[in-house]
Amino acid sequence: MRHHKLATWSVMYLVLGVLAAMWMYPIVVAVVKSFAVGGTGNYTAVLNHDRFDYWSAIGNSFMLAGGSAAVIMIIASLAGFAFARMQFRGRGLLYKALLAGMAIPVAAVVTPLFSTMNDLGLRDSSLGVLLPLVAFNMLVMLLLMKNHFESIPQELVEAATIDGARPIGVFTKIFLPLSGPALANVGVLSFVYCWNEYLLPNLLLTSPEKFPVTQAISLLQYERMSQEQIGQLYAGLILMTIPSVIVYLFSQRYLQSGLTAGAVKS
Repeated sequence: MRHHKLATWSVMYLVLGVLAAMWMYPIVVAVVKSFAVGGTGNYTAVLNHDRFDYWSAIGNSFMLAGGSAAVIMIIASLAGFAFARMQFRGRGLLYKALLAGMAIPVAAVVTPLFSTMNDLGLRDSSLGVLLPLVAFNMLVMLLLMKNHFESIPQELVEAATIDGARPIGVFTKIFLPLSGPALANVGVLSFVYCWNEYLLPNLLLTSPEKFPVTQAISLLQYERMSQEQIGQLYAGLILMTIPSVIVYLFSQRYLQSGLTAGAVKS
């Protein structure tokens, strides 16, 4: 029995090691190539580049990712509470329709999305990118919050209702105080997803000063690139990922607790 468990753990660690190597390989390659020709000078060149304004791109990304994450947290928590604890006509049908929307990729709606934003006068604006970011990342976060709210004991809701609390009071005084890890989980995941988004900014933004990091990195690309310019491109890619990695690392303990929210129901 003991040897069987040891073999199982060995296989598990082997699989995890292979998966970790697959994930780390592109990162290691990027780091090595960023120093291959030019060394640390590549990073200095990127930070002082005449076409690529790193700090402006970082600020744009923080504005888009942070703003989207804040809006998603508010809407997902309110909608999750409604679907988990409130009864209204068409509740089941509406929820299934929203879940069906998760199967639609962003690339499938780029043409109507571009036309809509252009008609609304929101093309080449931060708001025009923020709204689709919220819409396309909302559904998964709504599912997370709904599952979490369903795990909160019904006895708490019944006690608050007997005391005369209205639904908004139950939400603000009972559900929100018990939902810190789940909300943090939604916020961090939304931030990372929106930070890494490339298609929507590339579709809707045309002014370089409004580019987030995922789009601004294209300013480091040329038709014919020297080895030094390739090293600067890799350095830019590394610098682009550092802020989101820092946010993820500092919020890791909230993610670990938030991912289990809703796993057990009363």
